[in-house]
Order: sequence, then structure tokens, then C-alpha cells
Amino acid sequence: MMVPRKKQSSRSKFTDLLIFKNRWWQHLLFWGVALLILFNIFKGSGTIEKIDVIYTLIFFVPIVAVVYLNLYMAVPKFLRKERYLVYILIFLLLLGGGALFLYFLFDSWIDLLLPDFYFISYYTIPALMLYTGVFMVLTTLLKLSRSWFMLLRFERMTTTYQLQSLQSQINPHFLLNSLQTIYALSLEKSKASPEVILQLSDILKYTLYETGQPTVELEKEIAMIRDYVDMYRYRVDPDLTDIRMEEIGDPEGLMIAPMLLIPFIENSFKHGLLSGQEKSFIDIQTDIREDRLLFKVCNSWEESELDEVQHQKGIGIENTRQRLELLYPGRYLLDIEALEDTFIVKLSIELKQK
Repeated sequence: MMVPRKKQSSRSKFTDLLIFKNRWWQHLLFWGVALLILFNIFKGSGTIEKIDVIYTLIFFVPIVAVVYLNLYMAVPKFLRKERYLVYILIFLLLLGGGALFLYFLFDSWIDLLLPDFYFISYYTIPALMLYTGVFMVLTTLLKLSRSWFMLLRFERMTTTYQLQSLQSQINPHFLLNSLQTIYALSLEKSKASPEVILQLSDILKYTLYETGQPTVELEKEIAMIRDYVDMYRYRVDPDLTDIRMEEIGDPEGLMIAPMLLIPFIENSFKHGLLSGQEKSFIDIQTDIREDRLLFKVCNSWEESELDEVQHQKGIGIENTRQRLELLYPGRYLLDIEALEDTFIVKLSIELKQK
């Protein structure tokens, strides 16, 4: 069960409203600000006169046309398809064409369109290219930045859905192994069955109410592992299997992704209990050094299991590899080693404080 975080949801809705939705008001806001700036540049006196408004609007329309030709023709058809040379040529053509159009518009054409007004061509072609170029470059950067935000949003959503999918696969796998333990005890009519069921109840409570968050307290995660290991002790003969769990250091204040370590422990029980050695063993160690967790699992195993170990096709191990890469990129080291009669997993993770 995944519990949504209200802060993240509100922030996501605000980002959607600001960047991804209602794009028309973004365009209106941009051009409104641009008009105000041009009004103040072109006004002939301290106040904006009627002639200033007409001049600015006539100047403004060709620039808007050139900008949208760039945004909706040149950028999608050439820039986004990585045809950079063609895009640069078209950009320069639009830039030069827009500047020339403005120059001739105010130099001669305007007298034919509005004979009752007297307009003076203030700017040279290079100056008009500067005006047009500023608008073209600025709007192109805004469009690309929006696309970049959309890509980041898509990657974040993909990562979230992928993590939820991976964790949803781990929890049923974990539950299956736990129920198999209780089933084995019930067949033996063991007196320990009620206690094991109570331990499983605590574990299920943890998986339901704690694992919906991106991170949980490391102390609670280790406590859940301890319950799981203790529950498994009832399933084995202590004369044939030695199960040890050692905890070093203080986990207080550290946070970890939920159910991250349990697949390695499940794997150790799977191979350790099925090994052909006279005395099988599972040795689990958590060692906390400041903000780093050193996790180690050793178990007995048979050489006949080598192919399965090398390919790591188990649901739990594969999912954990992917979760580590998604959650702790560059902040973890995972080493899996198969010796002659011992299978060793070493995991080092840099964790964050609460």
C-alpha cells in the first residue's frame, strides 16, 4: 500500500499549473510584459501617446509572427530532430527576414497603410536584427526549458512508478516465504506457531504502514529483519543450521528505503538451508559507521547452484539491484561473491539523516 505525500502532491500540482497547464496565459503574460517594455522604449515623451501605441503595435506584430514561425516550425522540425545546421540557417533567415520586413515597413510601406500618420524609421537593419534576435533567442530558450522540465517530470514519474512496481513485487515474495514458514510449523503442530504468527503480524503491520513512504527509519527496518530472522529460526533444526545476526553501531536518525535488505536475507535462507553441507549456516551483520551502513550476509551453498547465482534471476535480488541504482546512484557498493562453500553479499550504502 503506497501512502501519498501531501507536500509532494501540492508541489506537483503547483508545478503543473505553472509550467505544464494553461499555456495560453503564459503566452499572454510574456507578450504583455514585452509590450510594456516596447511602449516605454518607443514613447516619444514622458507619457505614452496614441502614436506611440500604434507604432509599437505595428512593430510588435511582425516580431510575434517571426517568433511563432521559429517556435512551431523551425524548432520542432529541425532543432528537436538534431538537424542543427539546417535550424541555424532557418533561424538566420527568419532573423534577417524579420529585420528587413520591419525596416521596409517603417521606411515606406507604413505611409501606404496609414497615410494620416507620420512615422520615422528610427532603427537600422542591424538594430532591428538585434530586437528580433532577442525575442527569438529568449522564446526559444523558454520553450527548450519547458521541454527540459517536462523531461525531468517524466523521468521522475517513471522512476516513481518503477520503484512502486519493484516494491510491490518484493512484498508478495516476502509474504510467500513467511507463510511457508508458518505452514511448515503447522504441519509439525509446533507449539511455536502462535508466537511465529504474532511475529508475522508485526512484520505485515510494518509492510502495510511503514513501507508506503520513500524512506523509513533504519532502526525499524533492522527490527523487522530481526523479527524475520527470529521467525525463521523456528523452521530449522539448530543442530543442523546455525543462524546468527549481529548488530553493530547506532542506527538512530538514519533513513533507508523500505524492504531494501530483506531480499538478500531471503536469498541466504534459500541457499543456506538447501545446501548439502552437514552444518549449514547463515550469518547476518549490520555495521553502522556514521552515515554509512555496511551490510553483510554469508551463507553456506552448493556449487551446483553456481549458474543461478551468476545470473541472479531471483525476483528479490534483481529488484534490489534496480532499486539501488534508482535510489542510491553513486552512493552504494554491492559485491556478491561465491566461494567454494560460502556465498557472500556485501552492501555499503551512504544514508541520509532523518
